[in-house]
Amino acid sequence: MKKVTKILALILAAVTLLSVMTIPTFAAYNYPMACTVYYKNEKGKQIASPSTFTVNAAESKEHSRGVSSPSISGYVLKDSNDSYVTYEMMDKSFPASNYVRQGTATYTVIYTDTVYHYLYFVNGSTRRTIAQSATLKGTPGTYYNHIPPTVAHYTPGRTSVSGRFSTSKTSTSETIYYYRTMYTMSYNANGGSGAPSSESKGSGWDYTISSVKPTKVGYTFQGWATYSWASSASYHGGDTYKLNQNTTFYAVWSRNSYTISYNANGGTGAPSSQTKYYGTTLTLSSAKPYRTGYTFKGWGLYASSTSPLYQPGDDYNYNISRTLYAVWEKDAPPAPTSYTVSYDANGGSGAPSSQTKTKDVTLTLSSTKPTRSGYTFLGWATSSSATSASYQPGGSYTANASVTLYAVWSCNHASTKTVWDTGCKWRKVCNNCGVTVSSGTTHGPYTYGDWVYYSGSQHRRTQTCNHGDYSGYEYASHSGSTMCEKYSATQHKKYSYCSDCSSSYGTISYEDHTFSTFSSNGQTASTCSQCGYTKTSAQTYTVSYNANGGSNAPASQIKVYGVTFALSSAVPYRNNYEFVGWSASSSATVATYTSGASYTDNASITLYAVWLYKPATYTVTFDANGGTNAPSSQTKTYGVALTLTTAIPTRANYRFAGWSKDRNATSASYTAGSSYTDNASVTLYAVWVYSPESYTVRYDANGGADAPSSQTKTYGVPLTLSMGKPTRAGYEFLGWATLRNATTSEYAPGERYTDEASVTFYAVWRYVPKTYAVSYDANGGSNAPGTQTKTENVALTLTSTIPAREGYTFRGWATSPTATTADYQPGGSYTANAAVTLYAVWEKDSYTVSYDANGGTGAPSSQVKKYGETLKLRTDVPTRSGYDFLGWAESPTATSATYLAGANYSENAGITLYAVWRERNYDFSASNLTVTPDEVWQYDKITVNFRVDNWDRNNAYSDVPVSVWLNGVCVYTGTVDFHAYGVNYITFDLNVGALEGKQTLEARINWDDRASETRSNNNAVQAQFEVKKYSELSTSAVTPSADYIEGNDIIASFYVSNDSSTPVLPSDHMSYRLEVYLVDGATETLVSTQDKTDVVIPANRTNLVYFKWRVPENSAGKLYMFRGIANAENTVRERNPDNNATFFMKTVKAKETSQTPNTRYERTAPNPYNPLVSSPTTTVGSASWNEWVYENGKFELRTYGIRASSVDPVVKPDDNCKTAVLENSKWSMKSGYGISLAWNLKLIAMSGYSMPDSSAYTEAQTVMALIPEYGYSMDAGKYRSLEMSGGIYSFVENRDADGSARLHFVPVYVANGSYTVSVTATQIWTPAGMITAVRNANTLTINGTVYDDYYQGNK
Repeated sequence: MKKVTKILALILAAVTLLSVMTIPTFAAYNYPMACTVYYKNEKGKQIASPSTFTVNAAESKEHSRGVSSPSISGYVLKDSNDSYVTYEMMDKSFPASNYVRQGTATYTVIYTDTVYHYLYFVNGSTRRTIAQSATLKGTPGTYYNHIPPTVAHYTPGRTSVSGRFSTSKTSTSETIYYYRTMYTMSYNANGGSGAPSSESKGSGWDYTISSVKPTKVGYTFQGWATYSWASSASYHGGDTYKLNQNTTFYAVWSRNSYTISYNANGGTGAPSSQTKYYGTTLTLSSAKPYRTGYTFKGWGLYASSTSPLYQPGDDYNYNISRTLYAVWEKDAPPAPTSYTVSYDANGGSGAPSSQTKTKDVTLTLSSTKPTRSGYTFLGWATSSSATSASYQPGGSYTANASVTLYAVWSCNHASTKTVWDTGCKWRKVCNNCGVTVSSGTTHGPYTYGDWVYYSGSQHRRTQTCNHGDYSGYEYASHSGSTMCEKYSATQHKKYSYCSDCSSSYGTISYEDHTFSTFSSNGQTASTCSQCGYTKTSAQTYTVSYNANGGSNAPASQIKVYGVTFALSSAVPYRNNYEFVGWSASSSATVATYTSGASYTDNASITLYAVWLYKPATYTVTFDANGGTNAPSSQTKTYGVALTLTTAIPTRANYRFAGWSKDRNATSASYTAGSSYTDNASVTLYAVWVYSPESYTVRYDANGGADAPSSQTKTYGVPLTLSMGKPTRAGYEFLGWATLRNATTSEYAPGERYTDEASVTFYAVWRYVPKTYAVSYDANGGSNAPGTQTKTENVALTLTSTIPAREGYTFRGWATSPTATTADYQPGGSYTANAAVTLYAVWEKDSYTVSYDANGGTGAPSSQVKKYGETLKLRTDVPTRSGYDFLGWAESPTATSATYLAGANYSENAGITLYAVWRERNYDFSASNLTVTPDEVWQYDKITVNFRVDNWDRNNAYSDVPVSVWLNGVCVYTGTVDFHAYGVNYITFDLNVGALEGKQTLEARINWDDRASETRSNNNAVQAQFEVKKYSELSTSAVTPSADYIEGNDIIASFYVSNDSSTPVLPSDHMSYRLEVYLVDGATETLVSTQDKTDVVIPANRTNLVYFKWRVPENSAGKLYMFRGIANAENTVRERNPDNNATFFMKTVKAKETSQTPNTRYERTAPNPYNPLVSSPTTTVGSASWNEWVYENGKFELRTYGIRASSVDPVVKPDDNCKTAVLENSKWSMKSGYGISLAWNLKLIAMSGYSMPDSSAYTEAQTVMALIPEYGYSMDAGKYRSLEMSGGIYSFVENRDADGSARLHFVPVYVANGSYTVSVTATQIWTPAGMITAVRNANTLTINGTVYDDYYQGNK
């Protein structure tokens, strides 16, 4: 197998190792080995015919080939590993040349005599056979292991039988007893109490479920189940249970239920009854009953309740059934039911009298009609100023309300007068009501002006009589269409636009945009189908939090596509738990995120709190309460019962009864060692019961035995001592004394003891001499001497007889069987007054193991082996040039090792071990390097394959280093394991990255150690391949920053990115195409195509491309799609061209122009008019952008920027204003005259930026003057559109001015003071968007009106 390490090497931009695939060892050459296996007994006699076979040594998979050793009657394998002999196990013989592949291999299998061990399997109760006996066979002295058979319902006394076959080659046997398997049937009250006691069940026997029933407050016992969460019972008392397993039966409970009924108590619509379950909170029905004339106040417990106890939706917590009664409150009397209808003649006379109307009854109005001179009565109305009648005499009045009805009159115009408005026009006016009855004129024909906005429904134009001094207006209704334009990011403004007067009119409404949404690359583009407003935003995702059993989970957060954001630092809370962090799984125990950590995934997620259980703790303190030795405090954990200490206090003449929370308690709530379950700290006070003092009289046999039991003496009561007497071998009992070493007694058995104190009496003894046995133990040997007897204080001469032991030398006797030195010698003296067993002390015989390097050097030093011990041979080994050390053998000519370095040597004999050597040919080669394909595109992969050989026929090698180099840089390293004469193929895929042109690949093996090989010129092989250039492009649109206007030039901009490590150069001829489509529903019609050729982009960079395009005339309201296509002619090879196109959509807006009406002579200002309005803030109006260019063989980043020039507009009085004064460079003039405006607007380069050519921007296409009298409003009819005239922007020609001069007339009503015109230039398009510049003209001073000049005789 090949052990591969992947290494990534940076070559130019990147060369990536994609994958590595190992090709198994492959035999390119045949290396036949003739194999023979011999079968012999321990005496070397052949006992079966040899087996032969042939293997190909160069094929590694054949190294495991072999033959099975035959079964031979009366024999078994000496080594069980020889049951199957493989080629790898055999001794090999090769020809002299390392490069000739052939040879032989042999192996000898040794058999030994068979011995037997018989196993009998018996029922331990009946002593009858329970299973078929087993016969084990094996080699003498070897070990066996046998698993007893499985017998249904029974368990063997031993789960395995192991031992050692007899060394005397005799058969042995043993018996294994089986007993019926027993299981425990336990009961768990599962929150209740009174569960039955546990019982036993025999395997195969039926078990009857206990009929004892537990109890639980608020619950009904249903039966038993085998898991605690069961909702229904599986078993009941008296049922039969058959399963053979330890089982716990859990009580199954059903929660008691209670019925809550509702009584409407005289009303209707009482809610339906509800069911409440024990221990739960019931939410009362929210339904309310109804009762005519009453108001429902709530629910009471009785029909007579006057105030409610519960309201609909309240919580009900009582575990009891009951009926709730509606509580009612009587309603107040009804409101009045009649109304007054009054009449008012309203300037006339004879009004009818008032009438009374009854509620819900139609009233017929009076038929009486009032009168008024010169007027006709039309009827009645509820307003005194009404011009039409709502009611007629005798008509019906149905409203339930009092009212005054006013007469409605129509004038008869009986008397009129003629009024002359001008020399050409007259009117007949009623003397009664002032209304013009008729009119006429004597002038005509007329000269007409342009239509201008007049009102929300009409426009007007000037009508000047050609023959008279009369001029007036002609009025007409607006004719136009509905328009929509962007108002804000969420709404557009919807209004009517009249094309005759070029004005908006009517009510302006604001509606939400109707977006069509397109998403791509993490961006969402939404375009309003009505106004064309487009907005883009990053896609967002919601990160929600779940407290997962806790509370106070943080509020959800919004994550933006591609933006890393911090998770909420707020943490939830859970009683008795520690917050660890957040995970996407509600069952997680390890947090994936911590509070405040970064979240990067572009996906919505719910994060669940991860909790670590950390319960609260409480202190239990003990108070001896008048006693002493109160136990130390204990700590209780939340939810875990605490076992109280068993230590108890003491108090003279009192008995400790237990503990109580009440210091004055007379009975205990807790006993020592009982459970405390409250989750609260507490002080427990000792509870005492008065008990007179008592004393203990103890007896000590003082070296003897059978001392009487202790006695108790009560205070003030004499005690008769026990009649019992102790015994002691070799001693006579004399009586009792209070001292251990007393020689005379103080008390005799049966005497009276009166002291008020506890006491220990010690037996008083008189000594009787003893004798002792001295025994001998051969301690592993044989022929131990017989036992001797020693008399107390008399020395004993030990026997001179000595034991014997094979492989050991006797060194004397000791009192310990493990002693290594003797305490006594045969014939020596033993003086101790004690029986003793003397153990033979043995010293093991020793043997020398020597080492011979056998032609090599560095043989290990000799070792000493003890009899019966196993010696670990030396681990250091000799060396021999050109050979491998195989191990050690007893013969200097051996070709296979008997012992390996560090092996165990157990023979009880000295030996010389000779080194066993095998010739080594250390030589590796690399060849057959291929690259597929040999021509590849950048960033594609190639498949590399080459062969490596091991030319050593004897030795396998592991971790041989292999590397592959690309243009001198390492791109792959790994290691290879070889069998002897092994061949490996290595194959892997390589990403060529940004390489370009012809490349050289070199495969190497064992490169750094090649000088140590037999040959060193075959360790590398080369191959070449060609890499062709390739790029990866993508594009995105620059969202327009303003509306596109019909007939205007615009700049459409796009970003094009090179996402590869190879630049796009002019020689690649990469083109970028703009396609403009007219979109009509589902139909897209191509209307324009532009190409920008030879676009360049540096590696891993983005460039800007843009196009100037003129929006078609009369295209307002039409929707256009602007599609940008990178690499339009496909001149640059890409892996993924799917992201080479992008688009944006715009709805074209109408071109707006506006002119204010000439109101120069009106004295009264319109409403609203603010003479103090401030002029707009000026804005520079600038834009900048970057472009990559390729010049002189390198890339350069150019920075462009343009701005509106700093020249301000110039305003001055008309030359016809003779009274205007220029003083200190500031004009002063009177209102009512005209003013002219001139603005020399130029687009220039921003400071520090290059000026682009004209293809990159447009001139200002909308320029407007905002007028102070209209509050600088940009509404149609309230500003003046400017036009280019003679290279400057000025007012359009004014037909009301002499010679149609380019003037704006300052209205007479304009207040004295400063007068400033503000000019806005917009629709200046650049690749960075649209520019808008605002400049304020020089300020004029208004002082007086044109009438002042006329009154003074303006000359």
